[in-house]
Amino acid sequence: MARLCRARGGHYDGVLVTATRTPGQGDKSPIFCPSDGPAVLCLHGFTGTPYEVAPLVHGLAKAGFSVSAPMLAGHGVSATALAATRWQDWLASAEAAFEKLRAASGNRPVALVGFSMGGLLALRLARLHPHSVPALVVMSAPLRLRDTQVVLARAWRRLPGFLRRGPLATIRKRGGSDVTDVVVRAENPSLTEMPLAGIVELIDLAEVVRRDLTHIHMPTLIAHGERDQTIPLHTSFELAGSIASAVVERLWLPRSGHLIAVDVERARLCDEVARFLTVHAQPAASPSAPEAGR
Repeated sequence: MARLCRARGGHYDGVLVTATRTPGQGDKSPIFCPSDGPAVLCLHGFTGTPYEVAPLVHGLAKAGFSVSAPMLAGHGVSATALAATRWQDWLASAEAAFEKLRAASGNRPVALVGFSMGGLLALRLARLHPHSVPALVVMSAPLRLRDTQVVLARAWRRLPGFLRRGPLATIRKRGGSDVTDVVVRAENPSLTEMPLAGIVELIDLAEVVRRDLTHIHMPTLIAHGERDQTIPLHTSFELAGSIASAVVERLWLPRSGHLIAVDVERARLCDEVARFLTVHAQPAASPSAPEAGR
């Protein structure tokens, strides 16, 4: 069951520290903040939960938007459960949440806000539903993973099935969550390890999305933390230079790591996203056309 919109406790700025190797106790349940305002769907990242976008959800709701943040397929339970899903499953759950929010909003357009893997899913949904998505916000998107991650995942994929299980099935997140806020680092309920099967799916999803970019035309805000140790900043430069949108805004956050929606500059991010969506997330006046094929 989704939790209704409510205020969250405060956090304080901190420095990078060694994190606990068990998931934190932050609230990871889905969020729904209904209103009569423009609809916004917020999508979390790989191995994550709605906790990763919760401050943004609540900030947008306070600004008058109707906001939903679902739990994506395979997430919120275990690395084993996540490894059993494919990127098409993540997309299907995001698309179901998109259609549910549209229905709850009187079939109005739904703006998309995606963090990391959720950013890739937002881009894919924008490609599939161009006339139902008035605006996009893409945060820390893994348009390309680091070369070492790609090499490792492709080598793992070639292993016999019995070797892809057990200790070789996952990679531990060294140092915990990529965030500079020490309270968030401690309470983040995301998984502490990444299934290699999921990383392979993430690479495949990114390849599809890169081909989508020349077909995506709605206004887009691209945000990235300059202290991101997970996804290089240059991937967001590539995204900004490849997407076909006539309106592309960029927001680089100098003190933030990968999880920018919960990190120390989350208030600035929320203000910029709310400003951008206030301008661009209104229903389009153009006539409808068939949605894109898959």
